[in-house]
Amino acid sequence: MIVHTLSEDRPAPPSVTETIVDAVSEAEDCDPLTLPPLWNVIDPEALDALFEPTRGGEPRTGRVSFVYVGYEITVDSTAEAAVAVSVEPVA
Repeated sequence: MIVHTLSEDRPAPPSVTETIVDAVSEAEDCDPLTLPPLWNVIDPEALDALFEPTRGGEPRTGRVSFVYVGYEITVDSTAEAAVAVSVEPVA
């Protein structure tokens, strides 16, 4: 399993969708540009919006799971932690 955490401490943290594509390309040991478009399985803009901070700057909480390129992708955010993206092969 590969887990990437988006840190709010960075000046411009990558988006959730960028993190997913990077994690899957790492798991597949391939260039991210060779992967099929993420929008084939989920709306990338909607996914990013789900995990953006609120207008007041508070983190949003939630969890979304879906399958992409043979991997179960889970995006998880709690009030106490940054957004985490885990990538695990589908059994």
